[in-house]
This record gives sequence, structure tokens and C-alpha cells, in this order.
Amino acid sequence: MQLLPSPGEKLGGYVILPRLLEKVRLQARGQLPHVYERNLLSESPMTLDGKFIAFTGLDRERLKRAILASESNESVLAWVADHAKPHSSDDKRRWAESIQSYRPDAARIQYRRELYPELAARMDVGALDVFDLIDMDEGRLPVPDRSYVL
Repeated sequence: MQLLPSPGEKLGGYVILPRLLEKVRLQARGQLPHVYERNLLSESPMTLDGKFIAFTGLDRERLKRAILASESNESVLAWVADHAKPHSSDDKRRWAESIQSYRPDAARIQYRRELYPELAARMDVGALDVFDLIDMDEGRLPVPDRSYVL
């Protein structure tokens, strides 16, 4: 699989956006791994895509069409700037920080354990921010050695 961008990577100050663009493009080519399909452009506030959709106020289908019709990330960003709720750089920074500072409740920790069993066997997945959790799972960040285990 082509490695997706980190969810913490930014485009125009928006975290999640570069990853979302690549997921939509991979899906259109039939190359998006099944595990990512369920949450792609989700409206659920529990998913990163859903958090982006809620923050920007964008219509999911229109965003998808804009991504697929665009030749570059910058042209998608221009479309987002024209159609999203306006946000300052500080708004975007605070929003990103709120995602990173979130820690899950017991039910969400159990979901993480089921979704990331290899990581859960080595560490407390409830203590990780979601960006680090995904980056460890996808190999962008090293998984701490056993000295950091539960």
C-alpha cells in the first residue's frame, strides 16, 4: 500500500486534509485498503474525516468531487478556502490541538484495542493522541520498547 500522509500533516493550516485527499484519490483508483473505507468522508465526529467535515462545514460529496476534479492539493485547498466556514490560523491551530489532546473514554479505548491489537499488546493505546496512534500503526513513528508498556 502507498503510505498515506500522517493525519497531523497540514495543508493550508488544516491537519487531516492531506491524508483525506490521498484517501479519496486511492479509493477512486480502487487502491484504498478496506480498513479505511468505512470512515472515508464520514460524518461521525468520532472519525478524523468527520472532524474535518464538521470543522469546515463542507458537503462531503462536493468535497469528494472537488478532490477528484483537481490536479493538485493546492487547487483543492483553494476550493476549500472558497467553500468552508472561515477560520483563522489560530482557529485551525486550536482545532488541531483539541484533536491531539482528546483522550478516549473506556468504550473508545476498547475500540482502539480491537483496531490496533499489536500496539495495544505493547502499550496503553488510550494514552496516545490519535495522530501518534495512527503514525505508530502505519510505521511513521517507532513503537516504544517494552519499558513503556502498560
